[in-house]
Amino acid sequence: MPPQIEGSGRNGMDKRFSKRWRSHLRMAKLFDRSQRFLVECRILDLSATGARLKPQSDRPLPLELHLQDEVMEVSKRATIVWIQRGEIGIRFAADPETR
Repeated sequence: MPPQIEGSGRNGMDKRFSKRWRSHLRMAKLFDRSQRFLVECRILDLSATGARLKPQSDRPLPLELHLQDEVMEVSKRATIVWIQRGEIGIRFAADPETR
């Protein structure tokens, strides 16, 4: 199991409700609500409720999107909850879609 991140986030205050793990060298794709490809991204850490991502470009992204994780072979609806220093934080929808 990957190492768990403890006390991360702004000022050491982690607002996540579930445990998260680092996910080095793992790529995913972001799509808009119409399933149009937006950008590839690196998954920096991942939890059951969301993820921290590093998009491969700085193009503007919609708040509502889909994350396609090709390693886990799943697609999840998500909302961007923060953007900071070229990284984004997303929260997965309550009813994630699987393909």
